[in-house]
Amino acid sequence: MSLPPLYKYLDVSGAKLTLGNRAFKHAKPSDFNDTEDLTIQSIFAEDTEEALKKIAGGFTEVILRHLDEEPTCSSPMKEKIKVIQQVYRANPGAAELVWTELMNPRKQIYDVEYHRDRAQAFIAEINEFMQGYRVLCLSTHKDSERMWTEYAENHKGVSLRIQPSLAKDSKFQLFRPVIYREKRPPLYEDTLESIDGALFGDHEVRIKEIVERIIYTKTLAWQHEGEYRLAIPIRKDEEPWITLPYHPEEITELYLGLEMEESDIEDIVGKARLISRDIAIFRAKRDAGGNLVFDKS
Repeated sequence: MSLPPLYKYLDVSGAKLTLGNRAFKHAKPSDFNDTEDLTIQSIFAEDTEEALKKIAGGFTEVILRHLDEEPTCSSPMKEKIKVIQQVYRANPGAAELVWTELMNPRKQIYDVEYHRDRAQAFIAEINEFMQGYRVLCLSTHKDSERMWTEYAENHKGVSLRIQPSLAKDSKFQLFRPVIYREKRPPLYEDTLESIDGALFGDHEVRIKEIVERIIYTKTLAWQHEGEYRLAIPIRKDEEPWITLPYHPEEITELYLGLEMEESDIEDIVGKARLISRDIAIFRAKRDAGGNLVFDKS
């Protein structure tokens, strides 16, 4: 996938550290401005009670859909599902009897409060797991007033353009766009499909899809950022880290904020030139309409 131009906004201190240390800080999710980012707020799209009703009604349907397939769930559930498949194959009418029993409104199949408490504990566990990721966030906008205000110290900071080094197979090739939606996604978008996947799906693929949906989804309130992000998990037994180096040629442009102090400009430009003489330097200004534009130095 070809990437659009991508920019990292930094305050003065962040710019000096990023250029001086030749490394980008990759944030921990708990450090984000959006405290719900990289989290889930629910297991299912519905309330727990409604989801349990769907599960009860759909369980038999899922078994019948995969009547001759090997379950992929772990033991002892796998053996139980195989027994149910055998019963349904031998006696097709049994499936309807079981479905009728599960859907009997006078019977309480599930303890709703128990499952609601379990769901909350599972949500907390997953959200804690996501703290093991380190994320670098970039923007497709170099002239966003809000970005310069919120992330570049009220125009006193900078914006850096990052271009992945294809020759060196740079990790920056893995940047992906954020998808914006009204609410944070639940763990499972479709309750019935979650049962299907749990019993007969490819679990590695399923987990990958869920994690990626959590990472690359934000709410509409952040749509103005036009964000791309690179998310890297800290591996088991790996020491926690917050910075990763970049290749010098991957910083191609430096945009100096409208309100930068001359002493900071001198320091930051000097650090950029030590990285590469080829970095293009631009100064921000206002055009006749008050819009941000940039002149090449």
